[in-house]
Amino acid sequence: NVINMEMGANSAEPSCLKYNLLLLSWIFVLPYTSCYSIQIDGGHTLPLGVSLTGNQTIMSKNGMFAMGFFSPRGTHNWYVGIWYAQVSQQIIVWVANRASPVRNMAGVLNLSRGGRHLRVCEAAGGNLVSRGVLLDSGNFVLLGRHNRSETVWESFDHPTHAWLPGMKIAKRHKFISWKNSLDPAPGVFSVRLDPSGLKQFVFEWNDSVQYCASGVWNGHYFSKVTEFPREYGALKFKFDVGYVSYTVLPEGEKVHNHLAVDKDGQVGQYAFIDGKWTMIGAEPRDQCRVFGICGAYGTCNPNNFPFCSCVQGFQPADDRAWNSHEWWSSGCVRRNPLQCSATTDGFLQLIATWLPDEQAVSHMEEKTPDGCRAACFNNCSCNAFALTATATASPVCRLWFGDLLNIRHSCDGRSLFIRVAASDLPQPSSNSSRLHVLVILIPVGTGLATILAVLFTRLKRLRLHSKGGEDAVEMFPRAFTYKELQIATRNFKDKLGSGGFGSVFRGTLPDGLLVGVKRLEGTVHGEKQFRAEISTVGNIQHVNLVRLQGFCAQGSQRLLVYDYMPNGSLNSFLFSNNNQAGKAIIPLDWKTRFKIALGTARALVYLHEECRDRIIHCDIKPENILLDEYFCPKVADFGLAKLMGRDFSRVLTTTRGTRGYLAPEWISGMPITAKADVYSFGMTLFEIISGRRNLDLDEEESSRIVFPPWALAQIAKGNIMGVVDSKIVENAEDVEE
Repeated sequence: NVINMEMGANSAEPSCLKYNLLLLSWIFVLPYTSCYSIQIDGGHTLPLGVSLTGNQTIMSKNGMFAMGFFSPRGTHNWYVGIWYAQVSQQIIVWVANRASPVRNMAGVLNLSRGGRHLRVCEAAGGNLVSRGVLLDSGNFVLLGRHNRSETVWESFDHPTHAWLPGMKIAKRHKFISWKNSLDPAPGVFSVRLDPSGLKQFVFEWNDSVQYCASGVWNGHYFSKVTEFPREYGALKFKFDVGYVSYTVLPEGEKVHNHLAVDKDGQVGQYAFIDGKWTMIGAEPRDQCRVFGICGAYGTCNPNNFPFCSCVQGFQPADDRAWNSHEWWSSGCVRRNPLQCSATTDGFLQLIATWLPDEQAVSHMEEKTPDGCRAACFNNCSCNAFALTATATASPVCRLWFGDLLNIRHSCDGRSLFIRVAASDLPQPSSNSSRLHVLVILIPVGTGLATILAVLFTRLKRLRLHSKGGEDAVEMFPRAFTYKELQIATRNFKDKLGSGGFGSVFRGTLPDGLLVGVKRLEGTVHGEKQFRAEISTVGNIQHVNLVRLQGFCAQGSQRLLVYDYMPNGSLNSFLFSNNNQAGKAIIPLDWKTRFKIALGTARALVYLHEECRDRIIHCDIKPENILLDEYFCPKVADFGLAKLMGRDFSRVLTTTRGTRGYLAPEWISGMPITAKADVYSFGMTLFEIISGRRNLDLDEEESSRIVFPPWALAQIAKGNIMGVVDSKIVENAEDVEE
């Protein structure tokens, strides 16, 4: 039998909207719905011929789930759904008529052979259903008339927006997000089993673009999914012939979990903690990895809040959705239309950009920026262009047609040029000429100081040129209690490392965010470092600075909470010849090292030139350059940093920093300027290039113990590549632009 749901007004005319229950969707946490709970006959069944309407519900025997009509707050639409009954939050786990709402409370749910209400109809003539039952698992089942233990139909076999424990998922099932938090109609994001047969789930946008995969299940975890906190229940997946299901461990205890894909395309794990449902993890962790999350001409930056913004020259297509931070995928529209002429149109440059979706891209043979620009400009349908390098080092001109999707911030430094009305372009300035950053291997002394000065100046101009919609939004860090951080770090169990001022531990916040918690030690020095870090990075943000999430100042406890950097610090990749924790250290390739050097330089330009108060870091070295999952550098450890007003060019301070990276003025006791950081960066740059310490007492060749003078001699002989790390010298370049 094919079972349909029909819906119509309570009238004499049999006008019905049909809703096929073979449509699939997913679970979504809906905190803003209005519904009332009144049991029918005090039970968990819906007998044949009995109606469910208005504010009536049926309850599961264990009292965990309820079924009835609900209405998202602020709307006049009513839906039949199943939700958790034990909490004040309206957590919807199944919706029957998600695309066909009842327009008022006159809707009726009953089991009958006829009538013009919301009803279950049977294709065959006989009445095969005796009653409906809401089980303790949250599964609504229809039982047979002749065999009342036989399940004729069940909601678990037709998931809408929920995956609850015990629900068996087959290849034919697909979990689809809500359209937005007030509309359960199918959205653009979906999750399903890999159709190729691999034991993994794939995440898709609009049934056409796969933007994420869970990785293969190995019996314990999915290879590409960050493990969520186990103290709130571990999920054990079972892949059987034709289906997969999961249970929550440890079994038998009152640990409640469920999975959910939200309107923004992330799948979250939710746990019932302290009387409410809390997200303890999400995948993908980086919201900007969700395809098209910010819609057409929206750009995503995970370091900002809100993370979506419109490209300069564009504005939100739906102001209400964007202002409420509820629905980003509606995207952006042009402020002013294009006229397709040299005087009315121009190109806006976005730097540090992950290039948009390439479904509507043409590849041209133009090899120069001017040629690529002309190719786009001469085609009125071309909306953007980019000239990018390939593995063969031959540049490729890419032209985008149609709306641009999936623009996101990246530290790779690629440039995208978007066509906009001339009136929407930034005003030209003396610094708006075309820029090239040139990094050349040069000797210590005058040559090194000169090239670093050039790099410093040009990066400043590059930053000024890219202003316009790229600035980060300031946010103040959160104050944590000591108990919260004890729980987050499992009582400081997972130690990541230690330094002169304390130790760093891995932790997980209740929303699933992985963090590094620095526990400061020593009454005097710890307090000084704590105050220094709060006063410097507490209210600044930049893609190349580690983000301070919060702090704890409870009693004598001083802790700082930062974003977790999965690849650790740069020094572990440059100087380690052995395996660490059983994991082989793969040498960084040349392009990655260049990206790290460039990102670190950008961070220093920001600290020295673009902050409200100039900040001198005072301890730039590989140990204080952290790497995220994409090897994007994040300058960290501001415990020695100094704030300096814009009216001052130098500051008097006691000697601080690390031997081998200290500028000469530290040693001589002279006032310190931002140049001290530039010197330290230069010494770090040598180590990035060479893959060895500048001072290596274990070096067998005495002339190489202090590396910079030896490098100077090699370069003077014309042996530039001789100073490059031998592990990557074959792929290195003597000039980078």
